[in-house]
Amino acid sequence: MDDGTSVRQQRNPSRRQLLRTGAGLVGAATVGAAAPLVAAGTAQASVAASKHFVLSGDGGNPVWRATLHQPYWAMQSFAYDNVNGRIYFAQHRIGDSAGHNGDLWISQTDLSGNVLGTMAIQGFGHGSSMGVEPVGSGSTPYLWIEGSDSDDNGAGEKLSRFRFTDGLTLEYFNPSITIYDRTPTISSFVKLPRPAIDPYTNRLLIRYATSDSASRVWRLAVFDMADAVAGRLSDGYRLVERAIPNNDELGLTDDDLFQGITLCGQYAYLLYGGPGGPSYLVTLDLNDTGGSYYDKFQTTAGASLPGREPQGTAIWMVSGAPRLAFGFSSKTTSTDPDTLDASVFYKSDFVS
Repeated sequence: MDDGTSVRQQRNPSRRQLLRTGAGLVGAATVGAAAPLVAAGTAQASVAASKHFVLSGDGGNPVWRATLHQPYWAMQSFAYDNVNGRIYFAQHRIGDSAGHNGDLWISQTDLSGNVLGTMAIQGFGHGSSMGVEPVGSGSTPYLWIEGSDSDDNGAGEKLSRFRFTDGLTLEYFNPSITIYDRTPTISSFVKLPRPAIDPYTNRLLIRYATSDSASRVWRLAVFDMADAVAGRLSDGYRLVERAIPNNDELGLTDDDLFQGITLCGQYAYLLYGGPGGPSYLVTLDLNDTGGSYYDKFQTTAGASLPGREPQGTAIWMVSGAPRLAFGFSSKTTSTDPDTLDASVFYKSDFVS
């Protein structure tokens, strides 16, 4: 499925050569020791070289217009339980008078989007990114998502980890429920942390804002899952950290909203776009710096969907090989309220 157009920045040709000659997806480990934060535009340490997805490459469409548990709530993100062959979708309430409710529905589905279980979580956030941490065959996983609903568009202030439990209503501050708050201390100010999990290298990525102002800068940091689960989310444990380019640096407009982030090896993948407009996949090299990016691709996947809006991206493992999955919410406008559904596409080609 070769759709759209690609724009690539060749910032580090010597590193690109290393990727093309390395064996397998991920080469020998080259993780450096963490260093104190310096300028906001620099990358900290480095991760092992790996191949990256070809954004214009072949793929597929395993989920097409699936109706999730709450048909009047919008899908915001999703992630895979690659051990048990399940997808977990987060849905956020739209159009309510309160606006900042932080309530989400979690739908557990099979790989085609058929709902198998549901969970209500209240007072958490917007659900713009999530991670799934499997714990074994036949067991439900832990979910990572932002919690502690704020007044910032219903977004959460902390990272939360909890076990998916079918049929449960989980309130964020309910003392009878074990919730692990994970707020990284990797800079003097961290707000709106958003998690994603790389199932290939077993790492946690956190996207976060560096200030409380409208001119905030977005960064990302990566940790080993063992450290993340134990709460070791500080300077001494991060594997790498770098700035995320703003829309101007990416050649996007203000209407091209951030819609998701995920991680596979050396590269982070971001999704941008607004309702009914163009949608973009962006590749970031974790070992690059500042406003640089490796690739940008305008995807026409799901172009026929009514009210098409990009929502979420994740890594899907199939027979040991990663796939880059990305989703779209769409809606039927002939009813009141609108009925929404979810579609998922993927890319599977790596650079040769």
